[in-house]
Amino acid sequence: MTLKGCTKAELLWLIDWMCTHSMFWHDIEIERALNALELEREQKKLDEADRLNEESARLRQQAAELLTPYEGKPILDIPADVLDHASAILEEAQALEEKWNRLMKV
Repeated sequence: MTLKGCTKAELLWLIDWMCTHSMFWHDIEIERALNALELEREQKKLDEADRLNEESARLRQQAAELLTPYEGKPILDIPADVLDHASAILEEAQALEEKWNRLMKV
């Protein structure tokens, strides 16, 4: 049997057993392990936040490139399909930003 083969309940039981039966398993080791786990969780969260930011920026750049040929022209001169496409891209970017806000609890 390996730790990877254990269920969540079995892992919790194992930790409890080690805490009560092992001379070498002290609160400090548990605290260090929890700190390492917290650091890993935070790093995953930050990596996801970076991915969301990069994707949102890419989408906004894509929308800007769509509209660049029409820069300085009246909005009525921009084809409706171009405006619709740019709007859809910006909505997708906004959704990613909202997901980033929820992830980062902003």
